[in-house]
Amino acid sequence: MTSKLHAAPIGQIEQPSWVKPIGSGGRALLDLLVKQGSAVQAHLPLRLNLSQPSIARLVNGFIDDGLVTASARSTPGRGNPSVTLRLAPDIAYGLGIGIVGDALSMAIVDLAGQVRGTRRIPLQDRRRAAVVAHLDAMRDDLVVSSGIAADRIVGAGVGFAGFFVEGPLRFNPPAILADWIDADIPALLRPALGVSVLCDNVATTAAIAESLLGVGRDCPTFAYCHLTNGFGGGLIADGKPVRGALGNAGDFGGVWWMLDQGYPNLDRLRAHVADAGTHYATVEDMLDALDSETPGVEAWLSEAQRPFTSLAFLLGHIVAPEKVVIGGRLPGWLAERLAARITLPPSPERNGQPFRLPQIVARQVDGDAGAIGAALMPLQAVFFA
Repeated sequence: MTSKLHAAPIGQIEQPSWVKPIGSGGRALLDLLVKQGSAVQAHLPLRLNLSQPSIARLVNGFIDDGLVTASARSTPGRGNPSVTLRLAPDIAYGLGIGIVGDALSMAIVDLAGQVRGTRRIPLQDRRRAAVVAHLDAMRDDLVVSSGIAADRIVGAGVGFAGFFVEGPLRFNPPAILADWIDADIPALLRPALGVSVLCDNVATTAAIAESLLGVGRDCPTFAYCHLTNGFGGGLIADGKPVRGALGNAGDFGGVWWMLDQGYPNLDRLRAHVADAGTHYATVEDMLDALDSETPGVEAWLSEAQRPFTSLAFLLGHIVAPEKVVIGGRLPGWLAERLAARITLPPSPERNGQPFRLPQIVARQVDGDAGAIGAALMPLQAVFFA
């Protein structure tokens, strides 16, 4: 590697021939529109710190290129009507894949950040060849069922379970995905997906989804806890993923190992549910049947409360995010119940002033955030800040 800071995912998205190069000001404008859904043009100079002529030039160019639509609305009294800008959803799409061990997921997201279709299947055979065959069929089915134009997919993103190792940069996956050790995932999956591919840790791709479509719309700096068969996380600072050396920032599970506080992931939840009398072969099977009254859920919440409290407290002092988001594959109601259980102890005051600690919240992005965030990666590479 040429840098100690891994600032980008593995792989590269090829710029589509029909997309003109977009400068930093234009990317900031498009980034604002995908996060906010719409914006009044007259308000943009202040929000983006650009002059009115620069905003007008960017907006007119994006309208001409079909990336942005404008609609006028009447204003009371005198003056020109304000113009509301929105992204044109069907001008471009991203394809996202989540590979987490016992499940394979796929999502299509349009330029406006709308999820146009999703698929998720249990994985019995986790070897490379079997997964690639599934992806080929899933892509074709999802493109047809969502009614999108396949030639407008600008690229694919992959969220993969595992941490990065050097020489060359590759994933070190969990045992359940042992066949993927040393795999060049972008090169391996490109033939099946038909487009260029980016790949990152699935917890980071889930955090990207939350940054563009969820908590990150009004909170630019947060930590994301990604619960799945294992446990990991992602860091978003000023709206951008923080990856750190080799791309492994957010491997929060190591904190629990160091503190010897257990490992309350979804496999552990499955064990609690089994102890209460209901056995599921995989986490994926359990998630399909889990509800708020399932025996074993309360025991897991009680066990998870202390390690999550410790982790959030340490994140508050080391990273200082505004929020810590409970997310991943767990259902929304369970994320809310866990978030509500976490109360951070106050740090000692200094000069009568408390140390500000993060707010603990449940994730806002519904569905498979790892695949949705992966689908946003190629769109972010081409269009957004």
